[in-house]
Amino acid sequence: MHNDIQQAFLSYQRGDRQQAVQLGRKVLKRDRRSVDAMHLMGLIEKDQGAFAKARDWFRRGLKIAPRHVHLLNSAGLLEEHLGNHSRAKALYRKALSVDSGYFHARYNLASLCDSLHDYPQASRLYREVLEQQPGHVEALANLSLILEAQHQPDEARALAQRAVGINPEHFVARLTLANIANRDKAFGEVISLLLPMFQSGRLSPVNQAVAGGKCAFAFEKQGDFETAFKLYQASNQVLHEAYAPRMHNLQSLYAPGAVEQIGNSIAQFDFGKAAEIEEAPVFLVGFPRSGTTLLDQVLTSHSRVTVLEERENLVDAYSRFPATEAGLRDLRNADEKTLSGLRRKYWQRVKQELGERVGGQVIVDKQPLNAIALLHIARLFPGAKVIVALRDPRDCVFSSFQQRFGMSQAMFQFLRLETAVSYYGKVMKIVTAMRDAEALPMHFVRYEEVIGDFTHEIGGMVGFLGLEWEDALFDYQATARSRHISTPSAAQVIQPLYTSSIGKWWNFQPWIGDRFEPLERWVKEWSYTTVT
Repeated sequence: MHNDIQQAFLSYQRGDRQQAVQLGRKVLKRDRRSVDAMHLMGLIEKDQGAFAKARDWFRRGLKIAPRHVHLLNSAGLLEEHLGNHSRAKALYRKALSVDSGYFHARYNLASLCDSLHDYPQASRLYREVLEQQPGHVEALANLSLILEAQHQPDEARALAQRAVGINPEHFVARLTLANIANRDKAFGEVISLLLPMFQSGRLSPVNQAVAGGKCAFAFEKQGDFETAFKLYQASNQVLHEAYAPRMHNLQSLYAPGAVEQIGNSIAQFDFGKAAEIEEAPVFLVGFPRSGTTLLDQVLTSHSRVTVLEERENLVDAYSRFPATEAGLRDLRNADEKTLSGLRRKYWQRVKQELGERVGGQVIVDKQPLNAIALLHIARLFPGAKVIVALRDPRDCVFSSFQQRFGMSQAMFQFLRLETAVSYYGKVMKIVTAMRDAEALPMHFVRYEEVIGDFTHEIGGMVGFLGLEWEDALFDYQATARSRHISTPSAAQVIQPLYTSSIGKWWNFQPWIGDRFEPLERWVKEWSYTTVT
C-alpha cells in the first residue's frame, strides 16, 4: 500500500492526474483512513477548482491526523486561496507548532503576511526561513523587495544578488535591483534588467506590465519619450486584456456608472439639517497621483496627527448604501440609528488598526478615491473636514496612466487615456458639486504650490485642521523613510521637492493627441494654464 500511495504522488507530480486519482482511490478502498490518500485527493480537487471537495478531503484527513504537517500546510494554502486569511494563518502556525523546522509552512505564512502588508512580520519570517534554508530563492527575493521599499538598499541589493545568483531570471529579484538602479538614476541598468523579461512573454500579465512600466519610466528619464509612451501603452494593454473579462458587469462604488450616479444625485440631498458629529476624522482625498502621499507624509510628521494609509474604512457605509438610485435614496433617508451604527463600525475598523494611538490625535483618513464617497461621508460624519489634493488634471491623468496600481474598477480606467480622462471628469463632478453645495468644510491643496511655497501651502492646510505649525513638518522625508509606503510614490516622497513632474505631460503631447481635450474644462476650473 505504501508503494501505491508513493506512486500516486509521483503521478500527481508528473501531471498524470488520472493515474494519481486511480491509485489514490485504490489506496482508500483498502484503507478508508489513509490520511496520505485523503491529502492527495484534496490536492487534486483543489487543482481542478473543486474547493469545497478539497476542503472536505483535508478536514477528513486532519480529523484523523490533526498533527499532519503536510496536510496542515496544504489546508492553509487552500484557505488562503479562498481569502480566509485568519484560518490560513492558524493552519500554518499549527504546522510550525508540530514541527518548527517545517520551513514550507513558515514561508507560506511569511508570504501571506507580505500580501496583507504586514511587513514587519513577513520580514521576520522570511529571515527565519533563510536561517533554515539560506538558498531559498523566493524568501531572498521577497525580503529584498520589502527592504528596498523600506529604503534599505544595501541589504536589499545583497539579498537580490544572492537570489539572481541562484536563478538569473528571477523576476522579483531583478525588480529589486531595477528599483535600486532607478534610485541611483542608473536608467540603462533598469532597462537591461527588465526589458528582456518584458519582451520574453514568460511573465504573468501583472509582472509583464510592471517590467514594461519600469522600462518606460527609464526611457522617459533618458529623454526618449516616444519609446516610453509606446511601452506605457503596451504595458497597459497587457493588463487590459488580462482584466477586462472580470471587470465586465462588475459593480462597486468605483464603477464608472456608480460614480456618475453619485454625481447626478447630490442635488437631491439637503446638507443643512444634520448636526455636526463631535468625533469625526479628517478625510484626505483627491484623484490618484495628485499628491496625497506627499501630504500624508507631511501630516504624519506633525505630533498631533495620525494618518490612516489607504484603508477601506467606509466599506460598511457604501455596502449598506450602494451607488444605485435606490441605494442613494436610502442614504438620503437614513435615520440616525442606522447612521450611528455605521459610524461605530467605522471607528471599530480604525481602532483595530491604530489601537491606543486614536486618543488625543487628529485622525486623517487618507484614501484618494474617497472623493467618490463624499456623499456617504457627509451623511455619516456631518461637518467632517475634507482636504482635497489638486494637481494639473493633465499631469494627474497621465501619471495615473503611467503607474501600475493594484487592480480595481477604478484603476482599470487608467489603462487607457480615454477612460482615464472620462473617469477624472466623473470624480471631479462629485468634488465640485459637494463644494458648491457646501456639504462639508473643504480645503484644497495644490501640489504645484506645495512644491513652490511649501510653508504657505502646508501652513494653510495645518491651520484648516486647527493645529499649530511645527518645524517637524519640514522633515517629512525622514518620516517617509521610517515607513513602508505601498503606493507608487514610495521612492519619490523621500526625495527633496522637485519641479520636474510639473507639466511633464507635455513631453508626450505628440502621442496623446487630442485625447486630453475634455480635461480643458477642469484645467480652467482649477485655474491651471490652458494650451493655446
